[in-house]
Amino acid sequence: MKRPFIQRLLIAATVCLFLISNRIHSQAFTENFDDINLLSGSGWFLVNNSSPLGTTSWFQGNNGTFDSFNGAANSYIAANFNNTSGTGIISTWLLTPNRTFRNGDVLTFYTRKVGGGTDYPDRLEVRLSTNGASTNVGAPGNNVGDFTTVLLSINPSLVQFGYPTTWTQYTITLSGLPAPTSGRIAFRYFVTNAGPSGTNSDYIGIDNVVYSPYVCPAININASAITNGVAGTSYNATVTGTGFLGAGNFAVTAGSLPPGLTLSANGNITGTPTATGTFNFTISGSDTSGCSGNVASSITITCPPNPIVINTVPNLCANDGLYTLVEGTPAGGTYTGTGVTGGEFDPSSGTQTIIYDYVDPYGCAHSDNFTISVLDPPVVDLGPDLTICEGEEVTLSGPNSTVNTWDNGVLDATPFAPTATNTYTLTALGGNGCTSTATITVNVNPAPVFDLGSDIVSTDVSVLIAGPAGMDSYLWSNGETSQSTLLNGTGSYWLTVTDANGCSYTDTVNFISTFSVEELENAGISVYPNPTNSVVNISFKDKISE
Repeated sequence: MKRPFIQRLLIAATVCLFLISNRIHSQAFTENFDDINLLSGSGWFLVNNSSPLGTTSWFQGNNGTFDSFNGAANSYIAANFNNTSGTGIISTWLLTPNRTFRNGDVLTFYTRKVGGGTDYPDRLEVRLSTNGASTNVGAPGNNVGDFTTVLLSINPSLVQFGYPTTWTQYTITLSGLPAPTSGRIAFRYFVTNAGPSGTNSDYIGIDNVVYSPYVCPAININASAITNGVAGTSYNATVTGTGFLGAGNFAVTAGSLPPGLTLSANGNITGTPTATGTFNFTISGSDTSGCSGNVASSITITCPPNPIVINTVPNLCANDGLYTLVEGTPAGGTYTGTGVTGGEFDPSSGTQTIIYDYVDPYGCAHSDNFTISVLDPPVVDLGPDLTICEGEEVTLSGPNSTVNTWDNGVLDATPFAPTATNTYTLTALGGNGCTSTATITVNVNPAPVFDLGSDIVSTDVSVLIAGPAGMDSYLWSNGETSQSTLLNGTGSYWLTVTDANGCSYTDTVNFISTFSVEELENAGISVYPNPTNSVVNISFKDKISE
């Protein structure tokens, strides 16, 4: 059996591959069709699926027609127009052994047809099935069964002289497989309008079929672009690789990325980390040929910068009520310090430094502080309560250094006369904006009101009159200080009384005496001078008996 130099090289390469990988050797094969009766034992499958069926199928090459590409003169496989009868469809299948195919696998073969004279067009298809060891080529005729993928078609349009008439090598490199896939490759002698009575089909041969599985090169994964990150900050890094057949497909195959980050198939690590710490992981890169490599890496995610911002802090007054602390942002932290309880500050504690602690969504603790200034309110002393008598005026005044505001319509430092007992509230506004309040009660005692009655008209020269009982003091216009007095002569008389509270009241009464001078003189009494506006002298003409 002859073996040309190039064939010896291929054999040598096959031996080397065997030494490198038993798996690859078990996949590779070279078939020179020295004896096609041995094909089935090597896993090949032959079937004539022509319609109608002819007298021949695949047969050992006929060196009388042409010699083989290599080896003995008949060392090739052949098929001809007698695969069908009359005029029909030739569909004669030669299936390779079952293999696990990968992208990058290479199939080479030689083929030719008989030349010279009239050309009856021939066609050869190379098809792929990814259904494992299936030999399903469909029903006779145009059907293909599981072999739906066309890898190559020689003279697909069945034109004259479209098929080579000398041994010509064809090379097929598998591609487009999503992953290593079990299946078979089929050589299909497929001619329509064929047969002894047809216008197409003649005689073809196939020789030196070599299947070379793709040998994975070293796959190197480059993770040098991976850097550390910060929680809550967008992250982006790209993993690359060399040695892939086509594009690499990356995945984390051990450990895990920091929460919030993902690795895309093309090697981009993106996202926003949501936890801190060091995360160890392994990234693997593979291609559709099943070749892969990996690299161990890690990412340390640190806490973000302190996000706390202290907003404007107000000044408080020492007499303010409890103040709710809201200065620290982001919200959700806690306040501590002297005078702080449950997020509220008691201004009576005075000026204090307040600490704001905040734990961010990533578990990182942050802290900041601020000072609350507590101002002193104005000092207000209104003194003791006041007691006055009804009708008296009183003046209420606040501190001179403040803006003073009274309730009940009272004006600061302005006299007024209360009509009843009342409590008055002062709001004093200091220059620092703080206020104080104070109260004072003005007790109003009622005046001892009485009535001396209407005018007194009498024929008597004098009349006895009395004021109200129970008073502390009495003062009549005639100087009398008793409760009663004698009104002498016509005139206007007043009485001022003072009660136990020291409140006074004055009332006036008019006395009119109708007694005449003529009546006195007729009685022997002399009145002179007459008339007079002052002192009157009275004398008796006769002695008055006792």
